[in-house]
Amino acid sequence: MLYFAFASNMHQDQMKRWCPASRFLKAAVLDGYRFVYDGFSVTWDGAVGNIVKSDNEHVWGALYEITERDRLTMDAFEGYPRNYEHRDVDVKDREGTSYRAMTYYRTGRPLSKPHPDYERIVIDGAKQCGLPDEYIDKALRVVRI
Repeated sequence: MLYFAFASNMHQDQMKRWCPASRFLKAAVLDGYRFVYDGFSVTWDGAVGNIVKSDNEHVWGALYEITERDRLTMDAFEGYPRNYEHRDVDVKDREGTSYRAMTYYRTGRPLSKPHPDYERIVIDGAKQCGLPDEYIDKALRVVRI
């Protein structure tokens, strides 16, 4: 099965830890959504990544191949169905090829800032996957004052 990761699960070391059979395929983009840090995670001590509908925006992420066993492990890690739900989405690679993939999302919560360690994992994962620098700077990096 295909899985679209857009936050800390883009980090390939984290994915291998939780889903040993997972295989990173390529960077992909999801149209009609935007990435946000919202809610509060006790595990991460701050807001965590989510996607919310937004007609003229897009979310870059990592397309993985995972097994059913990996999905069950991810369900537990993501708190499915209590914290996150599944959604099948259509993503495209840089060449424009479409893929149907499962992703996690939740109803939007108040926007907030992530813990710096969480933000660093998200950004490092995005760089590992070759996401555009402009996207990383605009969507994933938090301005701290």
